[in-house]
Amino acid sequence: MEGIATREFLAQRPLYSQDTNELQQYVELAVDWEAMHGLLFRAPATETATWQQTALVPAPITLAPSPIPRSSFDLVVSLQPTLNTLFDRISRDHDFLVSTLQSLGTSDEFTTRVFQMYLKQRLEGAKKPCVIGIHRSDYLINAGAELQAKQVEFNTIAASFASLSAVVGDFHRYMLERTGYKHLLKAGRITREQIPPNESLTSIGDGIAAGFELYGQSE
Repeated sequence: MEGIATREFLAQRPLYSQDTNELQQYVELAVDWEAMHGLLFRAPATETATWQQTALVPAPITLAPSPIPRSSFDLVVSLQPTLNTLFDRISRDHDFLVSTLQSLGTSDEFTTRVFQMYLKQRLEGAKKPCVIGIHRSDYLINAGAELQAKQVEFNTIAASFASLSAVVGDFHRYMLERTGYKHLLKAGRITREQIPPNESLTSIGDGIAAGFELYGQSE
């Protein structure tokens, strides 16, 4: 879909049924597949149902892939190393961090706590000869005159869901092969080649392992 216009892309993208009766069979397949492949997380606890603290529920995912232009996908993938470098340099700019984060006060409890940890380790003179960064960029497609991927978040602590996101593509490939998305797909088409691989689990694991090895070295 290189260089495709907004109107043409919107006309060709897959359209899915909104009929809950037709969707139910896909929901049941999805729940079974997620249970068998560990695409689960802990149920949120409530005051009236403490048993949920030990319950696992299927992760919320789409039944089919969300269409985006191939050119936009390739662009954001190619930009990621540059963004990694940019945010690493920002994290080393003390004056900028103080001027930006100190103004938050107590409005964001989590960020305030992390910022205080940063100030404490800086005051103690902690040395960091090497740093490992785990980054995730989130995008939305802006369907204006030109289709553009717009970054809405840059996350630097998102490691836990790598084990889930890595298998969502496998789920979509399974659904495509098992059902062909019959009845669910009302227009357009989906092919296996359109579902990219996701190596988040292995790449983050390799990065953490490399950081651990460096941490154990004296220099």
